[in-house]
This record gives sequence, structure tokens and C-alpha cells, in this order.
Amino acid sequence: MKINNNNPFFTPTLKYKEMMLLEYIEKHPDTTQKELGKIIGSAASMINLYLDEGEAKGYLKREYLSSKTIKYHITAKGKKRKNYLNISYMQELINYYMLAKKELEDFLLNATSKGYHKIILYGAGEVCEIILTTLKNSTKLNITIPAIIDDDLEKRGKEIENIPIISKVDLDKYPHDAIFISSYTYEEQIAKELKNIGYEEDRIIKFFDGRK
Repeated sequence: MKINNNNPFFTPTLKYKEMMLLEYIEKHPDTTQKELGKIIGSAASMINLYLDEGEAKGYLKREYLSSKTIKYHITAKGKKRKNYLNISYMQELINYYMLAKKELEDFLLNATSKGYHKIILYGAGEVCEIILTTLKNSTKLNITIPAIIDDDLEKRGKEIENIPIISKVDLDKYPHDAIFISSYTYEEQIAKELKNIGYEEDRIIKFFDGRK
């Protein structure tokens, strides 16, 4: 595992770096400071400080095989610390996931309160898959997805979760109450195109601007 520095939503904390360092050393005792620097996204000079601190706290030990070769060993205390950090990290991820899931679920519940129970999704990408997963795991939502619209010709004719991917010209073949635009990038463009073909504006559900 390696820290992804390209993720705009994630800034590695000291605890996360400590967890990664302990985890990597446990699996790769012959690692180098340079390699550890790449793994946790820190300069080699900082790695030495992290190792000194870890050794002082009894989480790891250095074995000097030569003046230039060092082997690292995670102690029982270090494994306990690593496991604690792993559980804490997982809990934080679950908290963020549950918060996002509840927001989407509440939004969809609001749609059902308006009588929208058969909803076609527009956009067969990641957002679409998240919505389908939310519906599948929810005990509150009474929503079915008869079809998914996508403008990508390569996606049409395929299925996601046994739901057909169609063209918007085939809308009439799939009885539905509303269309949920499951695309962040093209939300406004899709809404405009739907209105241009005569689709009722009050049946267009837009999640990202918080309006239906």
C-alpha cells in the first residue's frame, strides 16, 4: 500500500503515516529509508525521525547488519499499535461513508414523498453505481430503476445490476415517474437536453445542486 498524494480529499496525517510505516516495515523488514519515504510520502530525513520516535516508544527495533545495512523489526507493542491505528482509520472511513450515504438516502426519500418510485437514472458512471448500491442496501427506500440512460454508444445495450442501459429516445418504452441525473459533470447539460426534447422539468431530479 502506498499513500495516494493525488487524492484531493485526503491529506495524510501523522497517525496515518505512522500506521503505514509500521504496516510496511512489518511486511518488508529489509526496506530502506528511501523506500519508506516513497511509501508514506515523506523525505528520508523525516523518516529517520519517525523511526527514532517509533524505536523510543518500543514499536520497532533496528538490527544493524553493517554500517549501511539495517533490518527493521516490529515489536509486539508495535503490532498492537498498528492494529489500533488500523481500526481507528477504518472507523473514520465508515463514519464518512455513513454520513454521505444518509444524505443521499434522505434526498431519495424526499423524491418518494413526491410520488417518484420508478426512477430512470441518466448517466451510467460511478454516481449511478453509488445510487444503485444505496438503493440495494436501504430498508427505507421504495424505488425501482427500470432503466439507465447514457449518451455513450459503447455503454448502450449493456446492463448494470441487470438494469438495461438505453438511449433517451427509448424513454417511452420504460414507464417511470422521473429521471435522476446521475452525472456531476454534465448535470446542467443533461437537464437542458431533456427539456429540449419536451421532458417535464418538474420530473427532472438534480442531486448536485440540491434541487429536483
